Amino acid sequence: MKKRRLDIEDRIITQACLHNKNNITEIAKRINVNKSTICREIRKFSYKTQGTKYPCSKPYFICNACVQKGFCNKVKTYYNYKVADQKSTNLKIGSRTKPKISIEKIKFIDEIVSAGVKNGQSLHHIFVSSPELAKICTERTIRRLCYRGNLSVKPHELRRYVVYKHDYKSDEDKINLKDIRVLIGRSYKDYVFKISRNKSMNIVQYDSVIGKAKDKKAILTIAFPKYNFQFGILIQKDSPYCVLSSIKKIFRLVGVESARKIFPINLADNGVEFSFFSQIEFTDDGEKICSTYFTNPYRATDKAPCERNHELIRFFCQKVKVLIF
Repeated sequence: MKKRRLDIEDRIITQACLHNKNNITEIAKRINVNKSTICREIRKFSYKTQGTKYPCSKPYFICNACVQKGFCNKVKTYYNYKVADQKSTNLKIGSRTKPKISIEKIKFIDEIVSAGVKNGQSLHHIFVSSPELAKICTERTIRRLCYRGNLSVKPHELRRYVVYKHDYKSDEDKINLKDIRVLIGRSYKDYVFKISRNKSMNIVQYDSVIGKAKDKKAILTIAFPKYNFQFGILIQKDSPYCVLSSIKKIFRLVGVESARKIFPINLADNGVEFSFFSQIEFTDDGEKICSTYFTNPYRATDKAPCERNHELIRFFCQKVKVLIF
């Protein structure tokens, strides 16, 4: 097995497998890591709820898919990918706060840097003009010590110090799918592996676009990057049933054999409107037609060809009140 750290996508698949009642060996095989990695992940990053002092007797037992959790009075243990990823991030940040340089060297650096900053010099000027600092550390290390508060000089006292405020979306709504288990075998890593083995197959990308926030309608965009072609279908906003029926209607119009050739690999995002997206893989008789996959949360570059024309569509929808399809 390959030794590596688990990322957010691996944790999403881990939670989906736990909801699917897969054991640790099956989860490790799915993610392609050693099962001891999964054991450590669950032991370190799972969280417990209030209950009696007697926890469940099963080793590494997670209550995500337990049918008795509604009336069980024991301490319950749950695994959530958002909580696990946040705990992992906090551990990484906490492990880097303690500098590896000795206290004596930090005091020596502080004396030189503080005197230079008071004279109006930048950190680069101080580092270049002091050969003693180059023997101890790099310029980047000095800047990092200043940002962490290990020096008496504050970051706002440095020359050309600018803070850029970034507004990031909350992690609470990363996955909007109704059932997270649909991601098993359909993650973006599975998609990359699939197209690496089938480079000649068509790739179809799906997304939905709305003109205004108050609109009740949306446009289901279907893009074929190989041919630089994209078209749209008018659907109900945030309706997984409407998306499923629209795609299946296209499959019925072109026929099963043609659908296999035109729509072999399908990629969509994690929006609530694609909760039933995986059901297009089979016909009503259970015959397999295609394969479906999902992008990473909030990663528009995973299906860039489909996203490219959305700004033009949004602009057109905002300017025109009535559209004819």
